[in-house]
Amino acid sequence: MTKRLLAFLSIGFLIFLLDILFEDFSDDKTIVIFDTELKGLIDTWTNQVGREPNENEFNGIINQLVDEEILYREALKLGLDKNDIIIKRRLSQKIGFLKQEQLRVSTDKEVEDYFRENQSSYVIPKRFSFTHIYFNSDKDGKNRSLRALEVWNNSGELSYGDPFLLGKNFSLKTSKEVARDFGINFSKEIERMPVNNWSGPLKSSYGSHLVFVTSVVDEIIPGLKEIKSALVADLQVKQKEENFKLYLEELRNEYKIQVNKSLIQ
Repeated sequence: MTKRLLAFLSIGFLIFLLDILFEDFSDDKTIVIFDTELKGLIDTWTNQVGREPNENEFNGIINQLVDEEILYREALKLGLDKNDIIIKRRLSQKIGFLKQEQLRVSTDKEVEDYFRENQSSYVIPKRFSFTHIYFNSDKDGKNRSLRALEVWNNSGELSYGDPFLLGKNFSLKTSKEVARDFGINFSKEIERMPVNNWSGPLKSSYGSHLVFVTSVVDEIIPGLKEIKSALVADLQVKQKEENFKLYLEELRNEYKIQVNKSLIQ
């Protein structure tokens, strides 16, 4: 008898749980504000304003949250979430973020393998520090720069050039960065220049330049230990992208896609 009663109660309790789980809450007029949600809003307020909200501001936060929830539920009742491209995009982004966060910690071997495969991406290229004197091409820049260099070589005196928008001194610039500011030919020339001596003139799209290279830092190939934290972070990003792509492909196989291709003819 006792066993039958326990079995009956167990079945009844299970039915009760299932009823709760699958109950339609579409007409539920109860709004529950969870502590974690409210705390997150208060933290956001504090970070933005620089202090904790007072009582009126606290009530304002709650009222705004309640208003948003009410309007959200009413919008769902009216079916405003259906066939809305913006809502679809936002939801697809959210599930994408959710799936990407479900990632285990990378093993040391995975990090080492990733380092070997991508070591060239972490090489710090050769860098140049230099100063220059600019001569505007609209003001006979080439001849003026040649005369200025000749005076320097003969007397050690250096004449002033013209104002330059990007400045006079450049520190630890890669060849690519120099090319971006002055042009590819200028960048190639500066790689061959001696250190601690005025040279030139070098031509750019702006005019002519006398250049004084102050230092050259050779290319650096960092070891695994030096950049391990960066490697782990980059590997995590790569794995998240690959996992989500695989997840999406698996979902695609479950769907039948129908497209009216005659519309693009």
